[in-house]
This record gives sequence, structure tokens and C-alpha cells, in this order.
Amino acid sequence: MLMIGSAWLVFTISGSAMDVGIVAALSLGPSLIGAPLGGSLADRYCPRKLSQLFMALQVPPLLILTVLAASGSLTVPLIFIFIFAYAVPRSISRPILELVVPFTVPPELQRQAVTDASAADNTAEFAGAVVGGAAVQLLGAATVYGFNAFACLAVVVALMMSPVLQRACDAARAHRDASLRAGVREGWPIPIVKTVVFGGTFFFLLIAPIEQLMATIAADHGEGAALLGLLLSAIAVGATAGNRALGYLGTRGRQSQDLLVWGALIAAPPTILLGFSSSVVTDYLLLLIIGFAWEMLQVSGRSAMQLEVPPQISGRMVGIFYVIVTGASAVGALIAGWLFSELGVNAALIGVGTVALVCAVVLYLHGRAAGPTKLATPGGADGV
Repeated sequence: MLMIGSAWLVFTISGSAMDVGIVAALSLGPSLIGAPLGGSLADRYCPRKLSQLFMALQVPPLLILTVLAASGSLTVPLIFIFIFAYAVPRSISRPILELVVPFTVPPELQRQAVTDASAADNTAEFAGAVVGGAAVQLLGAATVYGFNAFACLAVVVALMMSPVLQRACDAARAHRDASLRAGVREGWPIPIVKTVVFGGTFFFLLIAPIEQLMATIAADHGEGAALLGLLLSAIAVGATAGNRALGYLGTRGRQSQDLLVWGALIAAPPTILLGFSSSVVTDYLLLLIIGFAWEMLQVSGRSAMQLEVPPQISGRMVGIFYVIVTGASAVGALIAGWLFSELGVNAALIGVGTVALVCAVVLYLHGRAAGPTKLATPGGADGV
């Protein structure tokens, strides 16, 4: 709700796709530093306490946005400032929260827990995105910002009431060298880490900004926040279907590396076709496929970084994954916002989708040439 509502609000005030790209970049950009910092901290200190701290630090900028919106004093520069202030602690908290998921279940259920956690996360994220623009328009921005402040406090309370996470704290204290450099040095030789880095970077650089700039696409293909919600719901439905497919494929023994590459291959063609679409129905169907592929790529990447690397570096690997997810999305949102403004929405989608398709084919061919690779021993089970 917060990010899509802010994007819709900025676009309503300024009418600039570039401003929409800027607010997306300010919300995602801090992860370039915050995500690896959070991962390093989680490998060294108690993830439960760290999560509480950084979730609580997200509340003050949200409360300020609530007051400014309620008083009618909210402007685009102020949105930029306080969204950035909110995004900094959020970027640090995300890999820390991600790392504690395997500690909430027995070892044999860890992979399914990661998949289910992603389903819950994406369902909430996309459901909020669907109503975010409409909520700003119908209820006012103050409602959206105030609700998010309450949600952050609710997470803090939930963490305080979860004694099972003490095991995550004990595991963190057992790790000696938790520097980012040491983690990268140990993790980079693992083949799945390289696949996640390369595949995730081009996907979130080229394809993911579609969500961030959906307000611009909705304005070009139709009118109003209702269409924005409809188009975003297509990604949500596709992601839900993708999650169920991942659960089935996981039980069939498919490797994360294969699923990630296929997710990248599936996402590019509908992005190109979206640039040729002139029908809302076609838009919806194409975004369903993009959402399906998005979930395949994101869950396989998260699962690999949590469970298929040595436990002593899992926090830093998750942090690197979030650098890819949010950092590449931030840069991609700026590039896409500029392309949308200069070339038009449809031409930009065709160009971006074509580049993404070429990258996906190269990744696929490289994987075929390298042949099957032996993955690292799953870290989650050993860590517990």
C-alpha cells in the first residue's frame, strides 16, 4: 500500500513518470548498502533483537508522513525525503527477517517454509499494491501511511512473542568471521550463488520496474486507480499460481538453479507483448505470466541463498540477494521512468523486454554448457 500509494500520489501531483521512478529508487536504493549490512549483522548478532530494532525505526518517518498528509502539507519533495528515511531501516531489516524463517520449523520442513513464507509475503505485498492507489484516492494518503506505521509496530510485537527465534540468536553467536568480504569470498565459488546474482540482477533491473511504474502503464492503457489495482492484481494472481507450482516442483526434486533460469525465460516474452497490447484483457493475461515467472525466480533465489549455502554465510548471502532485488529494481525504476518519458510506455516495454529475453537466453545457454552442478550442503538444516 505504501509504495504503490506513494507512486500514485506522486504521479497525481506532478504528472511525471520520472518522479515515479525517483520515489521507487529512493525506496529501494538504500538496500545497496542496507541489505548486506543487515545480513552481516544477522550472522553476528541476535536476529530477533535486530529485527525489533530496525522495524521500530521505520515508524517515525511513517508517522511524520501521516501528520503531513492529514494536514494537507504533503509535497513531492517531502514524500521523497521521508520515504527515503523509512527505506533505510527497512532495507536493513529485510534480510534479517528473512533469515529467521528456517528457524521456525523442523529441518525437513525448511524448504517448504521458505516457499510458504514467500507466498504470504507476496500475497500481502500484491494485495496491498492492488488497493494502494485506490486507498490514496478514496481514503487519503494519511490512512495509508498511518496503517503502515501500525503494521511495523505489529511486527515488533510478534517478534517479541516468538521465543522459538532464540535458536537463530544462538547460531549467529557461533559464527566467528561475519564480515561481508569473508562471506563473498566463501560464497562466490558456489555455482548457485553465481546464477542467483546474474539471473536476479537482469530480472530485477529490467522486469521488476513494471510493478513500480504500473501507475504510468495504467494511465497510458486506461484511466484511474481502478485499472491500476486490476493490473497489479494480475501479478498477484500469477505469483500465487507460481508459488503453488514451486511447491509441486520442489517435491519433485527440481533444483533452484533450473527454476530460476526458467523463471527468467518465461518473464521476458510477455513484457515484449505488453508493449504491443491495446486491450486491458490482454494486459491482464500477460501480467499473470509475468507474476508467475516473478515468483519462480524470487522464491528459487531466496531458497538457494538461505538453504543451499553454508550456514555461517547464509545471512550475508540473503543480504546480497536483497541488494539484487531492491538495488537493481531501484536502478531499473529510474531507467524505466526515463525510457517511459522519452520513448513512450509501449516502445519502452518492447525494448526492455527484448534485452531481458537476450539475457535470459544467454543465462540458459551458459547453464546448459556448464552442465549439472553439485550444490552446497543446505545451510538451514545444519544451522538448526
